[in-house]
Amino acid sequence: EAAAIRARADQRLAALGDVFPPGSWERDNPIMLESRQMRLLFKDYHSLPDGRVNLVPCTLVVLPDRNRVAADGQPGRTMVLRAPQGAVLEFDEPLDLRQGRLARLIGGSLRGQVTIRGTPTSPEAEDDVEIVTRDIELDELEVRTGEMVQFRYGRSSGSGRGLVARLRPRPGGGGPAQGAGPGDKGPNIGGVDSIRLDRDVKMRIEGVAGGMLPGSTPAAAPAPATPAADGPPAAPPVLVTCRGALCMNVSANVITLEDHVDVIRAAADGAAEQLSCDLLAIVLARKPKGTGTGTAPPTRGGLEPVEIQAKGTPVVARSTGAQLEARAARLGYEIATRRILLDGEEPVSLVAKGSEMEARKIDYMPGEAGDPGTLMAVGPGWIRMRSEKSPPAQARWQQWLRMRPDGDGHVVSLAGDADVSVEAQGRLSAAEMHLWLDVVKGPRPAKTDPAAGPDLSGVRPSRLLARGMVEADAEEVAARTDRLELWFRTVDPQPPVAAVAAAAAASPAPSQSPPATPAPTAVAPPIQADPPRTRGKMIASAALVRGQVTLAAAGNEVDELS
Repeated sequence: EAAAIRARADQRLAALGDVFPPGSWERDNPIMLESRQMRLLFKDYHSLPDGRVNLVPCTLVVLPDRNRVAADGQPGRTMVLRAPQGAVLEFDEPLDLRQGRLARLIGGSLRGQVTIRGTPTSPEAEDDVEIVTRDIELDELEVRTGEMVQFRYGRSSGSGRGLVARLRPRPGGGGPAQGAGPGDKGPNIGGVDSIRLDRDVKMRIEGVAGGMLPGSTPAAAPAPATPAADGPPAAPPVLVTCRGALCMNVSANVITLEDHVDVIRAAADGAAEQLSCDLLAIVLARKPKGTGTGTAPPTRGGLEPVEIQAKGTPVVARSTGAQLEARAARLGYEIATRRILLDGEEPVSLVAKGSEMEARKIDYMPGEAGDPGTLMAVGPGWIRMRSEKSPPAQARWQQWLRMRPDGDGHVVSLAGDADVSVEAQGRLSAAEMHLWLDVVKGPRPAKTDPAAGPDLSGVRPSRLLARGMVEADAEEVAARTDRLELWFRTVDPQPPVAAVAAAAAASPAPSQSPPATPAPTAVAPPIQADPPRTRGKMIASAALVRGQVTLAAAGNEVDELS
């Protein structure tokens, strides 16, 4: 009988493949008991008076769910739990060494150092798992320890204290409260539901080629594990710490961290990205690494971050490379599209290169080079803009500021007591304003930081509509109307778009004989030596005002006004 038991154990061990390294005791004639989804290996055992069993050494192997393997077409993950110093386990019935069958596991404890390893879910996936801790307690659907825990997932690693892993019951196996049917032999484990570390968590996330935080630029290809001799260096790691708990919901692919959460990524050029918050959720997704051939299914890659959601008082996100800072009670960020969403009970703020914005809610997604992207800022709010080629400008609104695609171009709209002013140039106010932007044909200047703010290098103003109690006030002209319509003609090099909204107010009205010297405009800095004025300020009032304006670096001109 002993020989028959050993022979069956050898056959079952061979079926496990290479989950055990060469030279391990599991390959040296162990005793093996099995159920549908679990294998129990040990060398020696004896029964204790309370009915528990002492096994020395002890290894548990949890095989992947057969139904999931059949659905995914992938080998799935095999979990191996090793306790070289032994385990004390309790089953619902005595061990049957003769038949080699494993009874239902009720609970127990694993002594000394314990190692938990998980194989990759597919041959090409970089998602193997390793957890090292000690003195683990087992329930039927829970694994826990209060000791220090070291863990690794693929190339990423971390540590924390106090582990609680909750397991899913096997489909059809019945839960602890349901009891087991006559055919439900073996442990009632169908997989891992969640893993929690109680405190003092540190993580080092490797292989994130693009940016994981607001202000980053996504990479076009995955980061290499190690830098090639003649290729680009490996992507810098993302470092995550928190004082509270880390919880990974395995079913939902979401990692949450609590209490003084800090996320930092420092590049070799000195640029840094940082996020500080009270609660952080990292949403993960699995991307196919291959399309498959013939009847073979696509291979799967490991999990990677695709979205982050943060809460705080406030959440603060900074990027020194993009010169960006965001503050809000709630922040959402989509890594692939670089879309950032800020909201909360208090006003939120977004500072980028040359601009600063505050509103009740900001939803911004940058575009490619030459594309300003999309923006929705719910008011009341304001934005201030500065650039080397034009004086400071400011806009305010009570309802919203919106920038969105419109046909082949874009349109920027302000609603609710809209007000635009340019320092020392002029001011334009109305119930609402709409500025249409055309895409510039031909080559466009490259934008180095597309995540740092709207890219206006590839667009130019086309027309402006202002409605409802429109007031324009500049040095030479003041006007009141119910509706203002302006068309723009741009003379290269084009002026910055930020100052166009006030160009109508700052440009002089046409006269019978054009002046010999262009007048100061909203888009050009004030000229130090202006010719003496020969006429006073023009004041106009009408129900509808229409005009055409030429925008040029040397100055703006009103070509037509009616």
